[in-house]
Amino acid sequence: MTDLPLPIRPRAAERRLASASAPTLDTLPVELLEIVTSNLSRPKDIVSLALTCGRLRHFVQLYGWEAFLKGRFGLLRPSGDARHTVHGLTTLYRNWDRKAFTARYLEPGANVTSLNSGEKTRWRGPQGQTMGYQPSVDSYEEMGSAWVDRKEVLAWSAGANVVMRVKETGHRGARVWQEIGIDADDPHEPGMFGHPNAWYTYKIPESFEGRDDITALKLLRPHQKSGDAEYAVFGTASGRLSLLSSDLEQRRATEQLYDTGSRTVGSISISAASEPLMAATLGDSSIALYPANYDQTGEDPIKALSEVRPIGSGMSIGRIWSSNFISDSKVAIGLGPTLEPIQIYDVTPNGLTAEPIRKINLNSSHSVESGHAARPYNTSVYPIIPIAIGSQGGSTEGVFLSGGYDGLVRLHDLRSPHDFETIFWDVTNDSAIYSLACQGLERFVAGSSMHSMLKVFDLRFPGSHAYHSISIPAVTPSKSKPQDYTYSAVIDRFQDTTTKPVTSGWNVFLSPRNSSRGAATRHPYRPGPRTEDSPVYSLSIPSPTSPNIYAGLEGAVQNLNFVSVLDAHPDPLLSHARDYLSEWQNHDIKKMYNPHNDVLNLGMYEQGSEEGLGMQLLIQDDVSAELGKNEKRKAFAERRGLDERWKDPSEEADRWVRGQVPQGEADTSIGTRRGGQRGRGRGRARARGGRGRGGGNVGVGG
Repeated sequence: MTDLPLPIRPRAAERRLASASAPTLDTLPVELLEIVTSNLSRPKDIVSLALTCGRLRHFVQLYGWEAFLKGRFGLLRPSGDARHTVHGLTTLYRNWDRKAFTARYLEPGANVTSLNSGEKTRWRGPQGQTMGYQPSVDSYEEMGSAWVDRKEVLAWSAGANVVMRVKETGHRGARVWQEIGIDADDPHEPGMFGHPNAWYTYKIPESFEGRDDITALKLLRPHQKSGDAEYAVFGTASGRLSLLSSDLEQRRATEQLYDTGSRTVGSISISAASEPLMAATLGDSSIALYPANYDQTGEDPIKALSEVRPIGSGMSIGRIWSSNFISDSKVAIGLGPTLEPIQIYDVTPNGLTAEPIRKINLNSSHSVESGHAARPYNTSVYPIIPIAIGSQGGSTEGVFLSGGYDGLVRLHDLRSPHDFETIFWDVTNDSAIYSLACQGLERFVAGSSMHSMLKVFDLRFPGSHAYHSISIPAVTPSKSKPQDYTYSAVIDRFQDTTTKPVTSGWNVFLSPRNSSRGAATRHPYRPGPRTEDSPVYSLSIPSPTSPNIYAGLEGAVQNLNFVSVLDAHPDPLLSHARDYLSEWQNHDIKKMYNPHNDVLNLGMYEQGSEEGLGMQLLIQDDVSAELGKNEKRKAFAERRGLDERWKDPSEEADRWVRGQVPQGEADTSIGTRRGGQRGRGRGRARARGGRGRGGGNVGVGG
């Protein structure tokens, strides 16, 4: 009897009683369920939770999607729209991860409203120039109460003209059709996916192409303007600086002029404040600060609040290439060629400080701590853009990216004693960086001076992706370094320090692999760059949740819309098309995504790393009905984690339109480490009327 485990029985009964009274998932209070839901990984986890029982289904409908959206994306949306927002965001992430996009050149439609005369006209573009214009592109997007309700405003410079497009989506677009309709006097016309577009142009009075070309353009954001007018600030090569007020309903525009002393306006930046300030570079050597609010009372040009001429410490500063607000109270300028190509100025009630509060040297950031004595070298910095406060490492104190002549993008943090924190480097191409744009809170896009190339980098540490809706493909085994592997002198100086270059992104060539015959037949002015080797002069992404990116090339603007043509459940932004357009109900892929036969087939390759070179060039297939039936193509895409349009060009080597070797292999020598080295002088010396010349005269180490 003494061997019986009598003490165990009461403890077992207690455990059974405790388990019977312990709360289960379906009995948790709403506050705890929200915490659980905010930490789930994928949308299908929310769906599975809703299928568990009636109470959890009711919770998901009321609070679940909203909690998931806040936990995984840091966004707050009305509960009635949270599910659509999750659908749209996860689709956007997936399309970027899979490089799923359609590209086309943009041009005003057949009915363009002239803001000079108020009449409708046909857009012909600048005429009589020996080379294409260099677009300065800007855009913004404002979202309504629903994910699909958006208004996007896009503007770019075309010679002495300002081109503007206003696009409405969702219920906004539906109201345009219902309340206004399409008639002879209405500026709207059908756009892609049934979204109405309205095109406007403004030509500088008494201007001449070439002499009065617009060199910089910026749009004021909705919180910076009153009423329904659109405001754009632009500067010209002849020294005109103007705030353009466009009353789109009345079809007219007026200018407010600023005093520049007839000096060329090189760049413009607008602060993010509700009462914004404008920083403009004048000539090659001055930066001036102006108010950016529209004043209808004055007739004389508005004078600068202050003006500063940067000076070096006993050295030449070259010229000023760019300026940008990196916070509400700080302006950064890019200079060069010089040893300190970035200078930071404070914005005070009296204007800019007379001297920079900080100068940044792009030699080794940690040379003092590491004892690494790198030989100083002159270089130039072109674009500078601030990092959003909500992104990885963002701060109100000033965190920004800079792109330089040496082909490197650097991350700077003014809170740090170091001149820069991280280097982003493309091992396959070292051509200069001419433009930058942040996509969402995680990545950025860089425009190159050569090969019409975009470079995409991730701001996050490798492997720290905040969200993935698809599995990550296995890493390809690294390849051994080739015998003729030669290091660049610029990168070498960082190898012995704690600042290690970040590699492994992907590149896309904006020169199409097919012709755009559809666009040429619809309008007499054929879009597209004048050369196949155009620099990417400017980049703009309307908002962190926008599927669009706009790139300014020589004589053209190209739009990359991140959408997968074979997606069975596309972004809710396309809901109007799914509900009302017959081609979507019939699943006609070509009519759905390429009705005008103007989608471009681009080339792309992944940058890899120093250990894994010899990247493979891929090109996009045509948007056709056969695409969805090609099982081989689908298997290739699934294996590589790419969109189904990507294919190996060797499959159809005899079908190149121009009969040339793929540009990525011919021009950048993919498979050799510094492929851009061979064309450095030609690519950097030709663009922006001297941008390349500034850095081209100073070699690495010179």
